[in-house]
Amino acid sequence: MRTLIKRLAWAMLVGGCSVGVVAVGAAATDGAAALERSACEPVERPDFQRYRDRQLATLRGEQTAARAQNLPIREVGDPNRDLGTEADYLARNAPGVRCERIVYVSDGLRIRGYLWTPARLPVGKKLPLIVFNRGGTGDDSKLRANTQFGFERFVRAGYAVIGSQYRGNDGSEGVDEVGGSDVRDVLRLTTLARDLPFVDARNIFAVGYSRGAMMTLAALRDGASFNAVALVGLPADFRAPAFDRSFARMEGDAAAARAQRSAITFAEKIDAPVLMLQGSGDPLVSVATQTLPFVARMQSLRKTYELVIYDGDSHGLIFNGVDRDDRVLAWFARFTR
Repeated sequence: MRTLIKRLAWAMLVGGCSVGVVAVGAAATDGAAALERSACEPVERPDFQRYRDRQLATLRGEQTAARAQNLPIREVGDPNRDLGTEADYLARNAPGVRCERIVYVSDGLRIRGYLWTPARLPVGKKLPLIVFNRGGTGDDSKLRANTQFGFERFVRAGYAVIGSQYRGNDGSEGVDEVGGSDVRDVLRLTTLARDLPFVDARNIFAVGYSRGAMMTLAALRDGASFNAVALVGLPADFRAPAFDRSFARMEGDAAAARAQRSAITFAEKIDAPVLMLQGSGDPLVSVATQTLPFVARMQSLRKTYELVIYDGDSHGLIFNGVDRDDRVLAWFARFTR
């Protein structure tokens, strides 16, 4: 299947925005609390068939929604070729990657997350860090020790990876506002992660999926400093009718809340190189009404970015997972100091 690739890059305008990570509104309550770290519970015996069934169920749901919108989305031919083999799945549990559960304090709330590192840390060398921002809401979308998001691939490529569940999820205290005060959970975690003794504070990157892509850009808006970021399935404009249900229960000024979460309204504050990866068959984030208008805004501001559109692929790029991760790693390598 052909992959459509569009690269548009301009020199990024540095402007007068602040750099460095700031725990916005949180320093007074959080103090200098460190990460609490504990080993992940052993993964149960891997069940590839169960994993494949979940893959296919997710894909079928997206295919149904895509067809209703007249979007071209791929069919599965050979599942092993198109979706990955059992050997690929089992490789995630191969020796060499350490998984830890973490707890940290943000705005006085105890927030849970994960940290992945090489099982043997290199001697005399620090690791670049990827801050991973998860998508979705609630525990159905929470991070898990063994997921499809490429943590194992990134760690084996020489990175440490850290991610927050955000407040209100997975036993974390507080209420998830989906891009409101929970953005500070990303800022706080990034601050703490920079101080880990094995992390190279000169080389901090971020990856965001869907809602997490919005969280990544909101963190940049609010003062985070990343060498570069990679975004999969970015919803760039929550003011669109497609997101009505996301804000149906929001108290206060829902219109203002939508605008605050819409990267297209604060693109001038995005001062890190941005890689955007998008499926043309994505029924949740429209290329026509979300991706391309945001790209046009980035273009007008002369920001540094690259857009890759995968022909017929889904929201999470299920058909192109290996290429997706390879492009993320290549993008980060370009901006490593």
